[in-house]
Amino acid sequence: MFSSIVVIIIIAYNNIMSSTKDTAGLNLNLNDIEDHESTRLEYIEAIKDKLKTVYDPELPIDIYQLGLVYDIKVTEAGHCFVLHTLTSAFCPAADIIPKDIQLAVESIPGIKKCHTRITMTPPWTQESIDPQVRELLFGF
Repeated sequence: MFSSIVVIIIIAYNNIMSSTKDTAGLNLNLNDIEDHESTRLEYIEAIKDKLKTVYDPELPIDIYQLGLVYDIKVTEAGHCFVLHTLTSAFCPAADIIPKDIQLAVESIPGIKKCHTRITMTPPWTQESIDPQVRELLFGF
């Protein structure tokens, strides 16, 4: 029951944040976004640094090193798109993490807007964690 509610919330969130039906659902990507290479290169390190300030409230690891961020694109107009997942479909922070991502990335001078999309494909696993961090936490 709880799992179904979380899935419905994620789909609803993606529908609200989406302007087309192609960017709604649980199996999302950023294929409809045109990445502007020079703008991306200008901002990508700052974006990654800001994503490293966003934490999953249940784990002592930022979402970037945790492996929750699957894709980042930046348009010529300065809009950033972040495709990310959650540690599980039961994640109680499903509404908090996207907002934290948006606030962090939008604090970068020159980034006009940060758009987030949640996907559950592929599902997150411990293997997604940065290998150095995973070894510190789990010894493998």
